Amino acid sequence: MGRVVLIILISSFIVLGIYSVSTIRSSKTAEDESVKNYKTNYVRNISLSTIDILMSKLADSTNYRVLQEQSMNLMGGLSRYTIKDTLIGSDSVIKIHVISQYEGINKESIAFVKIIGGFVPPTLRGVVTANANLNKTISDMIIDGRDHDLKGNLIPNRGIYGISSGTNFSNLQGAMIGGTVNGVDYPPKYPENPIIIEQNYDWGGKFPESPDKILGFPEGTLKSIAQSRVNGSQYVTSISQLKFPLRGVTYIELPSIDVKIDLGSMENSGLLVVHNSTTSSRVSEIKSKKPFKGLIIGDYMFHLHLDILGGLILLSPNLEMNKECKGNNDHKIYYSSAAIKDATFFASQVSGYGGINSGKRSLSLLYIFE
Repeated sequence: MGRVVLIILISSFIVLGIYSVSTIRSSKTAEDESVKNYKTNYVRNISLSTIDILMSKLADSTNYRVLQEQSMNLMGGLSRYTIKDTLIGSDSVIKIHVISQYEGINKESIAFVKIIGGFVPPTLRGVVTANANLNKTISDMIIDGRDHDLKGNLIPNRGIYGISSGTNFSNLQGAMIGGTVNGVDYPPKYPENPIIIEQNYDWGGKFPESPDKILGFPEGTLKSIAQSRVNGSQYVTSISQLKFPLRGVTYIELPSIDVKIDLGSMENSGLLVVHNSTTSSRVSEIKSKKPFKGLIIGDYMFHLHLDILGGLILLSPNLEMNKECKGNNDHKIYYSSAAIKDATFFASQVSGYGGINSGKRSLSLLYIFE
């Protein structure tokens, strides 16, 4: 009987030992698997964070490319990466290739992104914006800060002020003015609803004194694009040198004398800059038979005998205070974010600069493979 009990006890100890070893092994396997899963997820986060950082750099400088592999230390790991132009079908895209490492675990991620759209410069708070008195400049035009598409169709509740000025404003000649405030549209009328007029705005203490600063580009960028002649861009110092239609960036640098600009009967677009280093160029008349689509940045302008689909910013601290321009109520300035974004997108692409507040919104993440 004692022998049977001894055999039973020994058998129990053996079974218990086997169970304990098995349990320890299972626990160790689970622990190893947990550590491996942690490292796998962690290196994935490093890889995706690297892509996020590279997209930010690409948004700030649209010409940023890394053709030869580079590396960065991030979150305790290492990422190697390239940024190259490629094609998906017939569509030009940018490929961001990242291989990240963390404690012996590797992770490869590939993102395809596309640079999209331009931006509306934050200086343009009203479809007509200036730091000076606009009372005479707008004459009796139709000024509409409500948003419009490239065909002039209204896009509801997405516009800006009709007028934004750094001084007091009085609608002296019966202009019909409308705009959008807090997402509410106010159609053009006379007398205008005062809510769509922004007066005595301080621009954060300083109004930009050059076209480049309005867009957030390094000084000389727009002139350089114009001089490059890319996609019809042009730089001239005399109105007689202009070639039509205007496209891309047109930069007209003039002395401080009155000039007249006739844009003719073609449809002109893009960024039109009329400026000199002292903000004293003077356009005494600008006319066109067809709407200009895009953004016009000038110093002093008067007798605006044209339609603008986009926006107008004037830089001079001394706009017209005495003369009047009557009978101009057949012309209009309609805000169009689409027309302005087309113009600034071109400038950003050519220059490689994202512009003020462009950030990641200028990029579209098309695909990501892990």
